[in-house]
Amino acid sequence: MKLLITNDDGVGAEGIRVLADVLSAENEVWVIAPDRNRSAVSHCITMHEPLRIRKLGERTYSCSGVPVDCVVTGLRSGITGGPPDAVLSGINRGSNLGTDLLYSGTAAAARQAVLYGVPGIALSIQTHDGVWRYGGLARFAAKNLQKLIDLTRTTKSDGIPDGVCAFVNVNADSRESYDGVETAEEISFREYRDTVKLVEGPDGDTYSFFSGGSIVSHGGDSSDYRIYKKGFISVACVCAEPRSCNDVDDIMFSL
Repeated sequence: MKLLITNDDGVGAEGIRVLADVLSAENEVWVIAPDRNRSAVSHCITMHEPLRIRKLGERTYSCSGVPVDCVVTGLRSGITGGPPDAVLSGINRGSNLGTDLLYSGTAAAARQAVLYGVPGIALSIQTHDGVWRYGGLARFAAKNLQKLIDLTRTTKSDGIPDGVCAFVNVNADSRESYDGVETAEEISFREYRDTVKLVEGPDGDTYSFFSGGSIVSHGGDSSDYRIYKKGFISVACVCAEPRSCNDVDDIMFSL
């Protein structure tokens, strides 16, 4: 397959390198990713200024824009010599569970892909011991690539977009191997206990400093958060209508 890989951590991030290396064994992999960290930019897109695209190696480019810009460039410029079979975004350094999807540049890249009619898959991990292990999830993605693609939804059978585009969101703990994998039937709600401190500057202006706080996650046993917490890989189909993904219950993943 021809695959386009991007992320929001930046083209030099370990997660995208590991994913590209693993998938390159059996696929034609193209990398177009931001030239620096662009986390939490959501579905931002650059429309009124040019982007700097730099070739870093064979089929590898950096982009001065955000993750969605990378997907737009990869799918609409002809830089890859033809449309890819799928877009994979990640592997992100940090989970993208539940309402994280509203903020995530990683998820936005996968979402933009399906809006353009190409399967989009976002992948993220979280660590609880300070060690980031990307290999386990990268191997899962490679082993189950066609199954993940089959879960996405971009058009109706007649090829006309139907407004119910669905991308796949995969989350896991930072591990080399996993106890299981489940498809989530519920997207969890994440309560962010962030704070903002206002400081009066010497120039007379007021400055706002954001500080991320603890996160409380809400969701049932079949939610993406609960699946992830028990050491499984969570595969969630994110779409405009509940249960509108392609044959969710029929997919049997391999570990």
